[in-house]
Amino acid sequence: IRTRRIKCDETKPHCLRCTRSNRTCGGYTSLASALVVDKIKEYSIPFKVPGGRFDRQLLHFYCIEAAASLSSFSDADFWNRLILQRCHHQPVIRNALVTLSAIYRDYKSKENSGLESDRTSPQHLQLIARSHKQLRIHLCSPGASTEVALICSMIFYAFEALLGNAVQAIRHLDQGLILLERCQATAPVHRATDDIFPRLTALFASLDIQASTYTNSRQPILSLTSPLERSGLVPVIPEGFTSADAQMLLIKLQNWMFHHLASSHPYKIKGLHLLPADILIERHRLYDQLTKYIETVSACSTYNSRPSTANCLLLRLQARIFRTILAEDIPSLQDKDREPLRECLQDISVILETMSTVSPAQNITSAQRSFTLSTQLVAALYYICMKSNHPSTVEAALSFLRHEKLPSRDGVWDARTVEAVVHGIRHSSKLP
Repeated sequence: IRTRRIKCDETKPHCLRCTRSNRTCGGYTSLASALVVDKIKEYSIPFKVPGGRFDRQLLHFYCIEAAASLSSFSDADFWNRLILQRCHHQPVIRNALVTLSAIYRDYKSKENSGLESDRTSPQHLQLIARSHKQLRIHLCSPGASTEVALICSMIFYAFEALLGNAVQAIRHLDQGLILLERCQATAPVHRATDDIFPRLTALFASLDIQASTYTNSRQPILSLTSPLERSGLVPVIPEGFTSADAQMLLIKLQNWMFHHLASSHPYKIKGLHLLPADILIERHRLYDQLTKYIETVSACSTYNSRPSTANCLLLRLQARIFRTILAEDIPSLQDKDREPLRECLQDISVILETMSTVSPAQNITSAQRSFTLSTQLVAALYYICMKSNHPSTVEAALSFLRHEKLPSRDGVWDARTVEAVVHGIRHSSKLP
């Protein structure tokens, strides 16, 4: 028997036509989200948005909440101002941001109740397909813009990470990185008046590092250090640098380290006693540069304001983790009087006490999930759990993975998944 089709009348919170005919209306995700949307009296969007009410609601949500999470310990100006300016003039970016906002809103509203909550809904699949299609059409048009493609690649990475699709997220990231590298190598980059390209480059370089921490076999696509810097003729870390420069300097050191470890990997298999002298010298040089960076950032953290202190501690934490990785197989680089992983835990403790994953006005409960893009906190805790020989240190790291202020997901790193993996490994190895 063929069922008569009924057109949705878009009445909130339920379609009246569906209700009267005893049907289930699939047009809305939940009563709670519909009621929240209906409370919007004035949109917090800095420009007039063409299109329907649905898009305006989601862009409003982006402005009041999602942008703050995406820019945690990152470039707030990029996510809060520059990308919104592009939305005003570029429908492709606007629709991609609408998709990201819809996925983030649903992610945040679901509790940490299991893997079922990460299943992609039909509505999300439609929005994702629309975003991909519009970008393809744009790239085939005479006015195709590299900037639009790069921004969309960044947004696609974010919403695939939110959905827990790490492989797909990294694929989008890699496509953006290849495009960015090609533009830098073959053509002069058009500099916008607000200098968005350096911001995009820094953000892509940071996520390039994140993807390589997540996938062991992956090398960063970008190469950020010159032969002169790697040879020691030109220092990567200057005698003094500002907090504004600190993030990019750390990314350069991290990028250098990944490429260095890739070059020395064959000797790790054969035996480190076969490590060529030039690679060993380079490792000591990189270790010294990381040490110099840590000392400078530590000094900055002592006299800055509370938010700036948290930023400095996060940078120091990442540098300490990478320096520990670098010294793993080289006894001459290991300080027997120090416990670097405990020092990292102390940094994480202070960071979690000073950070807030949401603004005070949002009134989010601890059962709801939070998301950041590139703090590397979850990855750092995973490394500590896997490398520490002290049960108390591992237990402390596991407790931080359950901390209410830790992002539930940081880019492609998911805190619950990391905790489950660590418990599984300890159980199979019969560790305490």
